[in-house]
Amino acid sequence: MAGAVAAIWVTLDASFLEYPGWLAAQKADFIIGPIGVGLYWRQRRPQNHLGLLLIALGLVGLMYILASTTDPTLFGIGLLAEIPIYVITSIIILAFPSGRLDKASKWLIVGLIIPAVVVSAVGILAAPDAGPGFSISGCLAQCPANGVAIWPSPSWTPQLNDVYGGLLIALPLATAGMLVWRYLTGTPPRRRALAIGGPIALVFLLTQASYRTLFFIAPNGLAATAHPVQSGLQWALAVTRSLVWYGFLFALIAAELYAGRVLRRLIHSSLGRPSFRELEEEVRSALGDPGLRLGFWRDRSDGWVDAEGAPLEPPRPDQTSSEIDRDGHPVVAIIHDQQLREDPELVRAAGAVAVLERENAELDEAWKDALSELLDSRARLVQVGDRERRKLERDLHDGAQHLVLAALVRLSTANALASDSPELRDLLDRAEQDLDEAIGELRELAHGIFPTVLADRGLAGSLRTLALRFPGRVSLSEVIERRFAPEIEAALYYCCLEATQNVTKHAGPDARTSIRVSLDGRELRLEVRDDGAGFDLSAPLQGIGLQSMRDRLGAVGGHAEVASRPGAGTVVTAAVSVDHLGAQADPR
Repeated sequence: MAGAVAAIWVTLDASFLEYPGWLAAQKADFIIGPIGVGLYWRQRRPQNHLGLLLIALGLVGLMYILASTTDPTLFGIGLLAEIPIYVITSIIILAFPSGRLDKASKWLIVGLIIPAVVVSAVGILAAPDAGPGFSISGCLAQCPANGVAIWPSPSWTPQLNDVYGGLLIALPLATAGMLVWRYLTGTPPRRRALAIGGPIALVFLLTQASYRTLFFIAPNGLAATAHPVQSGLQWALAVTRSLVWYGFLFALIAAELYAGRVLRRLIHSSLGRPSFRELEEEVRSALGDPGLRLGFWRDRSDGWVDAEGAPLEPPRPDQTSSEIDRDGHPVVAIIHDQQLREDPELVRAAGAVAVLERENAELDEAWKDALSELLDSRARLVQVGDRERRKLERDLHDGAQHLVLAALVRLSTANALASDSPELRDLLDRAEQDLDEAIGELRELAHGIFPTVLADRGLAGSLRTLALRFPGRVSLSEVIERRFAPEIEAALYYCCLEATQNVTKHAGPDARTSIRVSLDGRELRLEVRDDGAGFDLSAPLQGIGLQSMRDRLGAVGGHAEVASRPGAGTVVTAAVSVDHLGAQADPR
């Protein structure tokens, strides 16, 4: 900032200049503009040398202040400062946006820029009356003496000026041609990188070539009738020269905004949970790189695999690879066009989404494994419970029930022998009645624990037996005769039993229940419908019956729903896929 202030103060005080006010602004901009833009480039892209080149250009601009002084030596040094300003500006344009010079640019430097530097330096060192060469830096009449001129002007000065003028025309035209060639032959990422800064630099180069051509044709200026052309080119060159570094600033800002749009687009698309192959296609489209490939690190093989799980192929000669780490460990590799290396914002955006998608996939896989293990464990618990039910039912039937029957037979025998004691016969009769009731309750208990008919005749037979327990109140409207996996049959049976018992307890004495079993594709559905009192589903429910239904059905991959409202009855619907545990062959 101090240099810019000094440039304005010194230049405004230079009465020999033709446009001191405008030149003061330009010289201040020669310092502030390149250094400011260079620092921003350096901050956003520290690996890119373009920021350093811009900062160097601004620092050289400090020397250019001396061209506004009247001291001959300082004035001469200021004239020499125009040479590095011109050279660095040309190099920056050639290096944009990568910050590096390709082979063609290096040949251009050797063939045109170095000769132009030599000729310009010789011209200044051999011209005591040399003046500034930039478009609005001319003097009103006589410029200060050139104090760095170390030998008198040679006789071949006119020829030297012609060579210099020709180089100043050829150089911007060659540089402009190179920019156009890069754009036309570049990949989509390269053209996108050149889209903003390139056209501004191109306008500057063509304006410079036109201005230099004008003075090459008419060294002393145009006729008065053509003066507007000369004046227009003069000011256009001054403006477009300053716009070059601001064009590079706008190019970087545009690249960051584009990266933000790409990130939003990729995040939005990732909400659809795309596969790795679909994600790769989306990243290709978003970054404009049809050859882009994604790689994912596989710990088991200690290497990279592509979206299909095959080993990732190395980059082609025109490609490079960027690896994205997470907590110091490789996660995602992006093989992309080399130009995208100069758009790190894009690569980081794509890499961030790819990393998130990879982590989501790992979480999904872990969640599915956990869910599968949970379902398997629930199924195992149900299977163990059913086995224990069967065992308990057999123990009651074969053990306790037989013992009670044997005791009943003994009581009957004792009753027959006790003919002489009416009191004893009465006690024995009552004991026989108690044992009859106990046998009935044992049979009912054993049937409730695990009905034998469910194992023998399947879901259809067990539901018919269940309906017979409630004559006139429960009916079967539809049933499937085939057999299914025992766990599925047991889950639906106990769901129906729970729903039916709820009707008898809560729906009212006149409620009627209809049971329907159907097969919809591969889904087995049970519907228990009653015309009872119904209830308000929003009210707190007491008991664990409904939760037990859902737990048992959930263990076999099914679900249960209840629909009811006061005065309109209740419908309990249960459904389970017959493929979840496999279907049991029909025994008929």
